Amino acid sequence: MFYNRVEELNTLKKYLNSNNLEFFILYGRRRVGKTALLKKAVCGKKGIFFVGRQVTGSTLLDAFSNEVARLFNLHGATFKSWEDALRFVFQKAKDENIYLVLDEFQYLVEASPELPSIIQMLVDHEKSKIKLILCSSSMSFMEKLLAYKSPVFGRKTGYMKLNPVNFEDSHEFLADYDFHNLIKAYAITGGIPQYLNLFDTKKSISQNIIDLFLSSSAPLKEEPLFILSQELREPKIYQSILEALAFGYNRPGDIASKIGFSDSRKIQPYLRNLITLNIVQREIPVTVKNPIRTRKGIYVISDPLFRFWYRFVFPYLQYLEFGQIEPVMEQLEKNFEQFVSFQFEKSTRIFLASTLGFDRVGRFWEDDLEIDIIGKKRDQWFIGECKWRNRNITQSDLNALYKKEKALGVKPSCYILVSKTGFKSNLEIPQNTMLVKLDRDKGWIIEKKRI
Repeated sequence: MFYNRVEELNTLKKYLNSNNLEFFILYGRRRVGKTALLKKAVCGKKGIFFVGRQVTGSTLLDAFSNEVARLFNLHGATFKSWEDALRFVFQKAKDENIYLVLDEFQYLVEASPELPSIIQMLVDHEKSKIKLILCSSSMSFMEKLLAYKSPVFGRKTGYMKLNPVNFEDSHEFLADYDFHNLIKAYAITGGIPQYLNLFDTKKSISQNIIDLFLSSSAPLKEEPLFILSQELREPKIYQSILEALAFGYNRPGDIASKIGFSDSRKIQPYLRNLITLNIVQREIPVTVKNPIRTRKGIYVISDPLFRFWYRFVFPYLQYLEFGQIEPVMEQLEKNFEQFVSFQFEKSTRIFLASTLGFDRVGRFWEDDLEIDIIGKKRDQWFIGECKWRNRNITQSDLNALYKKEKALGVKPSCYILVSKTGFKSNLEIPQNTMLVKLDRDKGWIIEKKRI
């Protein structure tokens, strides 16, 4: 099933319909929907869609030769080299628009390292209308391909990083779920289309977790392990770091101590690699003026699937090997709602940034003080609290926000209270206050906006 992606699809079609040579690069994490997007974009057009595999270079070249022969009715023609094969396609595209998609490009380069240099030469010297699209799921590979020292640096005419779908758009995948169940599913999948498609909306969230992560044949039981093995060496150190992060060890010193490193500097390369893969991010209080030099930064798992898996699955794999899911379900019963609250806060900030046009949005912490939402719009500050709980927000919640504002040292233009369930009817709301609710049936609702 193909959902949404209207803007991304239109971008690709613009390049495909051009009368010039186009060299487009598409990348993004595994399962995010790159191949589905490309197939939708090239549907009905003339060209070659070739997917790399982990086989020898000779095997790949033979397979590519067959695709070229099929498209141009060459009846079994073969090519001695990638240069010959690609040059042939480039020249065939001199007078007509032909697309050439090389998907999972990292496997092609792994088998034939000369490919980027060949592409550079052809793009530089062949007069062609070809629409060349390179696609990869390996974030570490793409970082090198787009780097200054890469042969193709400066040759691309366009590129796109395909991100997961946002919380609101994920409803297209799970339309039968109400928005409370939807954000729970989103907290687990992070808007990755393939993971969302695995959910059965006729079943509860708990049953889906059992089916997708905990049962003997669960399709996502070892998904993070597979992703890490494709990208990184020394997986055991990354595993330990991710487990520490999942359990709230967020500062380098705490992480190092937890995993048995005496020097926190030794874990910095591992953290940088996880950041490159978009699995981890360094988060700083939004009010910090110099983000690079500040020591107030913490590290969090930014990929929801990894965050869920290392919190609720990885620590209990020894039980799951024997079919014992009870220890995991006990932990889920105790801690899942708190786990979801993190995603609730994050999705709230994204919604408010879009709705109110924030220049910056994030959160704030210092010592024992935490503020869930801080937004800045020109010279105006907005501060707010999120409550993912099954009772309405009260006057004491609003008063607590006022106290936090005093400790923050910034006079906000607006206070924001965000609730899962609603607000007490006797809540005294001053002029500069917004009340936002994630309604079970309607999604985000601004109940009152007194600004």
